[in-house]
Amino acid sequence: MIKWLKSLFGFDVPDTPVIAQAPASVPKAMPKAKKAETKKKSATKKTAKVDLDSMSKKDLLAHAKKNGIKSNASMNKAALVEAIKNG
Repeated sequence: MIKWLKSLFGFDVPDTPVIAQAPASVPKAMPKAKKAETKKKSATKKTAKVDLDSMSKKDLLAHAKKNGIKSNASMNKAALVEAIKNG
């Protein structure tokens, strides 16, 4: 039982030192990702070619997402058209 207690509390450490191991290789730092440039100006040019009033709400949501315009499904169709026009 004494051996068990010594091993439990770490008193049974051998007298011979442990050979130091080579340090593990440190992974190289990953380069930071560049931020994507927003294309709000080009998005407003594209919306001029598309008839937003004839599109469905589902189509408007997809169009806003494709052009990087903040929108959500709780917005009504008029609010979506306004958000897309304003960029």
